Amino acid sequence: MNIPLATFALNLLALVSASVILWRAEPALARMSGTTHWMIRYALLLLAGGAIGIILAILSGAVVDLLTLLILAGIALLLLCERRLRFLVTRPGGRHA
Repeated sequence: MNIPLATFALNLLALVSASVILWRAEPALARMSGTTHWMIRYALLLLAGGAIGIILAILSGAVVDLLTLLILAGIALLLLCERRLRFLVTRPGGRHA
């Protein structure tokens, strides 16, 4: 089976992005307490389920398009970045909040 290089690259990047989403969402779900808001819990469940679905679809031969890859990569980067505001915004004078 001869796969074009662009298709292979898109699928590989989508597979990596979906794996990062699953890698970050699963421990977050495991650490959630009973007081965690239901919307947060279901959002992470849907992200993890979608990541598993994408991984299985790619492994079964599906081809990922560029828009799907962009969304996957964006979500993966959001899950990887530091979410505390003091690391994202610096105040004048170089001091953190």
